[in-house]
Amino acid sequence: MILDMSQALNTLEQEATIKKVTTTSSDFVETEIVIVREQWCVIQVADKDKLNSDTIDYSNAYLMVHSSGPLENGELIEYKCKDYKFIGEGEWSDYGYYEQLAEETKRPLKVAT
Repeated sequence: MILDMSQALNTLEQEATIKKVTTTSSDFVETEIVIVREQWCVIQVADKDKLNSDTIDYSNAYLMVHSSGPLENGELIEYKCKDYKFIGEGEWSDYGYYEQLAEETKRPLKVAT
């Protein structure tokens, strides 16, 4: 029997803004469309010592995000007025939650259009 650990997240969750960015092209002009949704997540600073040192950029900040709803690679999470891009997911859905590693984008904040 697999335990449903999603209830353990409830006391630490905060509402977070998740953004999906798509690019459309019309007459050779590219336009970004930002779709925003609110989702309850547990957000914590990722421990760089536990990350793969060959693939991370030590000049960026990293977050570890847990949620009872799905989070997709490539989506953004807004945290403390910065955007972080989801770059790696953990396979914990059998236990009732999702895990994502997010990397600071160091770009202007994306806003809904």
